[in-house]
Amino acid sequence: MEKKILRLLVVDDSPDDAEVVLSAFRKAGFLLKSQLVADLGAFQAAIEKSAWDVVVAEYAVPHFGAAVALEKLKQAAPDTPFVVFTRAIPDADLGKIMRAGAHDVVLKKEPVRLVPAVERELRVAAERKQYRQATQSLAEMENKHRAVIEGSREAICYSQDGMHLDANRMYLDIFGYESLAELEGVPVMNLIDKADHARFKEYIRKSGGSGGPAQEFSAVRQNGERFPAEITVSPITINGEACTQIVVVDVSKRKAVESKLQYLNQHDPLTGLYNRQYFLQELAKSVERAKQSGATGGIIYFDFHQMKQLNKQLGHATGDRLLLKATRALRETLGENVVLARIGDHEFGAILADAAKARLDECTGALKKTLAGLSFSEGGQVHKCDCHFATALIDKSVANGHKLLAGLYRSTEPAPAPAVAPKPASPAPTRAAAPRAEPATPATEATPPAAAPAPAAAAPVPPPGGGPKAPSEWHDRIATALAKGAFQLSYQPIINLHGDPAEYFEVLVRMQGRGDELIAAGQFMTHAVETGQAADIDRWVLRQALQALAELHREHRGSTFFVNVAPTALGDGQLLPLLLETLRETGVPARHLVLEIDESALTAGGAAAGAFVRNAKKAGVQLSVDNFGRDPAALNYLRDLPVDYLKIHGELVSKARDPVGLASLKGVVEVGKSIEKKVIAKNVESAETLSALWNLGIDYAQGNYFQQAEGATDYDEAETTLSESGVPNWAAASSQKRAK
Repeated sequence: MEKKILRLLVVDDSPDDAEVVLSAFRKAGFLLKSQLVADLGAFQAAIEKSAWDVVVAEYAVPHFGAAVALEKLKQAAPDTPFVVFTRAIPDADLGKIMRAGAHDVVLKKEPVRLVPAVERELRVAAERKQYRQATQSLAEMENKHRAVIEGSREAICYSQDGMHLDANRMYLDIFGYESLAELEGVPVMNLIDKADHARFKEYIRKSGGSGGPAQEFSAVRQNGERFPAEITVSPITINGEACTQIVVVDVSKRKAVESKLQYLNQHDPLTGLYNRQYFLQELAKSVERAKQSGATGGIIYFDFHQMKQLNKQLGHATGDRLLLKATRALRETLGENVVLARIGDHEFGAILADAAKARLDECTGALKKTLAGLSFSEGGQVHKCDCHFATALIDKSVANGHKLLAGLYRSTEPAPAPAVAPKPASPAPTRAAAPRAEPATPATEATPPAAAPAPAAAAPVPPPGGGPKAPSEWHDRIATALAKGAFQLSYQPIINLHGDPAEYFEVLVRMQGRGDELIAAGQFMTHAVETGQAADIDRWVLRQALQALAELHREHRGSTFFVNVAPTALGDGQLLPLLLETLRETGVPARHLVLEIDESALTAGGAAAGAFVRNAKKAGVQLSVDNFGRDPAALNYLRDLPVDYLKIHGELVSKARDPVGLASLKGVVEVGKSIEKKVIAKNVESAETLSALWNLGIDYAQGNYFQQAEGATDYDEAETTLSESGVPNWAAASSQKRAK
């Protein structure tokens, strides 16, 4: 065994015999810390004062002996080896001392046996100590495991041969059992809906007890109530027996949210009718059915063309009430088997399946009659529903739904105004040429159907190197970039100014230009919104960002990403469901994603913006308002939205060194604090600006002063936390930069 310092206590009245003991251990290579005692008082003091590795005692010492010493040692240090080293001992006394707990008896005429006997007992003592420590550690681990299982928010049980063995409190609660005794002996299969038995058995069989990714089944509570549950199984050994761990997650609330999101994805929030997106999907299906099977359908397009003037005179609330009244009448007239949708601010469409021309004319006539008899009193006036109608059959001759709808749209346009002077006058602008305000609901679009010309727009600023100038050129270039994945992400750190070491990054998208040129989002996203491609870019950015974020989390970096979405996202009913699906696929906790939305888009978005923010918040995603502080009137709207961060407009931040600009910035910060939001300052470019922001109590800062946006998520974390003195490390860095 490894030689070390041996703490040796010798009990003997003969110094010569004691020296024999000490000499034997020295020759064996031990370094000794020893003490010789010859009476009970000295022995008692020695074991109370010090800890000893071994006690070697003469059996017969006058007025004191090995039996008394052993009894005292067992009380003070029961694990210390005790070896009797004596000249002679009667057989009866030998048996007595061994039964009392002595580890060995060695005769002094055989001193060569002493050291091996002590080494053996030292090894046994060390093993006994390790066993005791291992037993204690195991008990602690079992207690910790039990505490984790019992405190888990997931329902966990253990089963063997399909029968319940054990379960935590959450498992009992989720299935409606009061105690484990009620559950013991109940087959696991009893808690699965019979309709899912075969699939559940197959899930277990194919995995051999390890189910891999969770699968959804219909679970059954004790009272017979069904609920959707995600179940994961994995093998585990308990007391040497092969068992199965089953984890159950009640996804009822999540399914309810998904159902609500699905409804919002397909319906107009004001009228409850289907929205434009769903209508176009159903129209495409009808066209395809007509081509494949020859089934004929019909489409009715009608426009409440007086709504614009009504909204202008009496307000949008009045127009909304008229639309709601008309919606109820439309539903009653057309019935449940017709796809009825609001496809614009005041434009509606209906799709009739398997309808010949006679049926189409009959429904159109019924609609005209219903709306003609509908009146609405407001502002002392009676308002009628004055509609323009257009119809078409859906048969094999229809090329696609978009063209069909565009033709109906054009057929309802009012004729140009006649000339009113001898000199020819320009015709009044048609509806297709007049700019239309972007509606507030996600069910509508800002432009007419595809065939109608878009509003005129200012010429875009070309990117470096001479980029496209016409909208069509931008459309083609963005489409090519999407097809080839010619976008890339950059990351700029967002620094906590008060010591939080957590990582935050804003994700910025760039489009690859000619050569090594990278076009900033500010140059192409405006055109992407105009061309309807912003949604595709949003999806690409979110998908790539979450995959990158998942990689950081696998590296145990709990980073959080801020990702900008275009204004059109507020009306994109598919974005949140796709986002939630991507979060599940990547395993990124929703709280580590912050969706960033421009202040002007939120205030202009009205009810749709509020619904988007609240639904995202319910899903666990955080929200940030970008360019906060530009519109003072936005405060009343933002105070009630569940946003987490306010990112101050860069122009305000850049004026922080000017006294007037600093006062304005201070007011904006105080407003943000008053509504209990975390405040971020962007475009921080100098140490002086940073110092001013620190004094204002800004929570986070972002800008090229810390680091320019780069393709990798790495930066010097030492400059983002507090020093030991409590001063931010960036303050020291600022001084160094100014000194240089």
